[in-house]
Amino acid sequence: MVLPAGYKLGPYEIVEPLGAGGMGEVYRARDTRLGRDVAIKILPQHLASTPDARQRFEREARAVSRLSHPNICMLFDVGRDDETEFIVMEYLQGETLSQRIRRGPLSLHDATNIALQVARALAEAHSHGIIHRDVKPSNILLARQGVAKVIDFGLARVSSAVAATQSQGGTTGTIGYMAPEQAIGRPVDPGTDVWALGVVLAEMVSGANPFQRENPSAILVAILNEPPAPAANAPLELQKIIYRALAKNPAERFSDCAEFAEELEAFRSTILSSTSSQPIDHTAPTATISAAEMQKYLSHASASSWPAATGQRPLSRWWLVPAAVLLVAAVAFAVPSLRARITAAFVGSSEKHIAVLPFDNIGNNPANEALAEGLMDSLTGKLSDLDVGGKSLWVVPSTEVRHRKISDPTSALRELGANLVVKGSIARDGQDVHLTVNLIDTKDLRQIGSASLEDRAGDLATLQNQAVSRLAHLMHVTVSADMLRDTGGAVTPAAYEGYLNALGYMQRYDKPGNLDRAISALNDAVKTDPRFALGYAQLAEAFRVKYGQDRNLKWLDEAAANGQKAAELDDHLPAVYVTLARTHDATGKHDLALQEFQHALQINPHDVNALAGLAGTYERIGRVADAEATFQKAAALRPDFWDGYNMLGMFYTRQGKNQEAVTQFQHVIELTPDNAPAYLNLGAVYLNMGDPKVQPLAEQALKKSVELSPSYAAYANLGILYYNEKRFDQSAAITEKALALNDKDYQVWSNLVASYVWLRQDDKASAARSSEQKLVEDLVKVQPHDATAQSELAGLYAAANQRDKAVIRIEAALASAPADPRVLLNVADAYEALGDRRHALEYVRSAIANGYPMDALQIDPALQRLLGDPNFQKKEKQ
Repeated sequence: MVLPAGYKLGPYEIVEPLGAGGMGEVYRARDTRLGRDVAIKILPQHLASTPDARQRFEREARAVSRLSHPNICMLFDVGRDDETEFIVMEYLQGETLSQRIRRGPLSLHDATNIALQVARALAEAHSHGIIHRDVKPSNILLARQGVAKVIDFGLARVSSAVAATQSQGGTTGTIGYMAPEQAIGRPVDPGTDVWALGVVLAEMVSGANPFQRENPSAILVAILNEPPAPAANAPLELQKIIYRALAKNPAERFSDCAEFAEELEAFRSTILSSTSSQPIDHTAPTATISAAEMQKYLSHASASSWPAATGQRPLSRWWLVPAAVLLVAAVAFAVPSLRARITAAFVGSSEKHIAVLPFDNIGNNPANEALAEGLMDSLTGKLSDLDVGGKSLWVVPSTEVRHRKISDPTSALRELGANLVVKGSIARDGQDVHLTVNLIDTKDLRQIGSASLEDRAGDLATLQNQAVSRLAHLMHVTVSADMLRDTGGAVTPAAYEGYLNALGYMQRYDKPGNLDRAISALNDAVKTDPRFALGYAQLAEAFRVKYGQDRNLKWLDEAAANGQKAAELDDHLPAVYVTLARTHDATGKHDLALQEFQHALQINPHDVNALAGLAGTYERIGRVADAEATFQKAAALRPDFWDGYNMLGMFYTRQGKNQEAVTQFQHVIELTPDNAPAYLNLGAVYLNMGDPKVQPLAEQALKKSVELSPSYAAYANLGILYYNEKRFDQSAAITEKALALNDKDYQVWSNLVASYVWLRQDDKASAARSSEQKLVEDLVKVQPHDATAQSELAGLYAAANQRDKAVIRIEAALASAPADPRVLLNVADAYEALGDRRHALEYVRSAIANGYPMDALQIDPALQRLLGDPNFQKKEKQ
């Protein structure tokens, strides 16, 4: 009921309504005793439903009334008139922050100023043991002279009473601004208000709530599991402040709003001092943050690991092993040219492909083995960076030279199509280093020229630059100083030698200890020369690779920190930004990855790694047309390199364009008939088609891949093929071979579980489930938005009869991907394991309606009883 003008509540006479919300109706009223206007809020019944509740509310409201701060709307009185409970507050003219944000983002100056005032107000409340619990834009009033006032302490609680009120299971507040612990009904503390103010600050700067989703359930899932959307237009320093405030774990946030205010004041005084009244620069890049900061807001609100459980998931062709993504990501090689690409650029008029062969270690000194390997890689990179008519030279990656064990010019011509090779040697006597390089024409084995270089101080960086200059001169390529600057400026000899050694170790990082040796060498290098940008860049890449081995998030933090250090020292190293981009992609920050890939391409538009990474990021954020065009551009830059067509084929596979993918992989095989990854990818696509007529082609291609080079992915996909054909014993045996090579993919473990179940090998199935669960739990901590993994974890918890945990994961999965057939089937499996046949039937039917194949259901061991249910059979016959 709306109170009319003139209605009296004790000494207060209603003037006009001001608004209404979940916490009651608000009126402008006249205090007839003091002759002043006040704001009166009529409270909902639940806040004072019993005498005890009313007494507690009045006691806490009076505590709030004692707060005196210029940024807190004063609470004057608490009253009751008949059955109407009300509070009396200071009447303020102005607009709410919510109304202001609707007109667009605020300037950095205004946003920071408002947040600072609110933080100080909340800090004052916290110092009196009072927590607001409902900080949001509509509870911040922008009064005259730029003063911000925190209003509506209607949800506030004195901290001593918090545990009692929260232990009853209530979750009060506004969902978009609730801290994770508040959202799940846990006790609140000053960190709850810190979180809410962090959301408000992000919203002021960007104009949007960082957890905004399509419905309340999805918002809750985002708050509990997903990182906040970056605050557009926020500079790095402010973005870091926001992300710290929005750490999932309360212990990682500011300790209270007083500390929050200190950080805001420091930002305002140092960053905004010269632009305090300027509007936001909408062209400024989005901030880049470290993996450590990212982990803080990715961490689950409980800050605890999930207990072990068991479960199972059926295997089907929807779960194909990614087609050699890891195997071929850094591998590419040249093949004989089909047409001229560079004319008269160097050594005659025909197109040239260059391969740097392994360096000879004169004297076979074991201490120089890694150094010789690193020189091969570094020289390959330097030659690739040379610019010929606006294009990079075609230099065979050193990874492929090693993969094919090429060590002589004739083999380089025959297997790589290289018509030029660089053959070199290195000798050392104490500090004295002797480096020799020879440029050889592979067609007639003619030595075009050579260079014999020596440095008694062991300055390998200088020797290498001299070698590149000599080789370029022999190829009639003009070398500028900028082309040789990729060491990040002058570097001490010892630091560069450590860098080269690290490159050598990283070429065989699969060997135990080599990656750690590389990291140790690089750490020593940058300690020796703290200005060595290329050393930091390579250290970033080494940590990124290490994360790929054990999925420990601290390595991503190290990768980001070292990459950022390299960029600070030298912002003209494309590889730095590629590594930073891949680091962001690994944690789902695709917007930041996009910026870093684009930055790399601004430096070198022909960087194939950056193009491929950019295309992949486009694909992940749903810009499919841009992804296809960029993959095509990467392939077109080197039309006779197989990896461009391979990446394009993999893209078509992920998009379900199987025939287009087959065409690309067949082209790769035409160019490179002994390419094991190409046969693997071709076989995977045939398998993905699900057509019995092409399954023999799939088996033939996969077996060919294994024959050429046994690999985890080839074995895993053969296991899938055998499973689909109900050859469970063969499927289990071949999948075990896959896991012996790589045991980090939970999907392959799940496939093995299903085979063991069909074979009635219960002990093996139980052990495999345990391995799978650990991997899935680790994955969802890093990628909480992965609906497939969330639904998989739901099935595991359900099979262990952990209903509450299973339901949480079901809701998370469905909120992210409500129409994904694989997710829907996993949900059906989970409900079936929980004994909830009604919901299991509902979701298996939904999976079928969304495209899950009926024949795949027949080999799902978890659903065999459900498939025999008369209710299911009856429905399917209709």
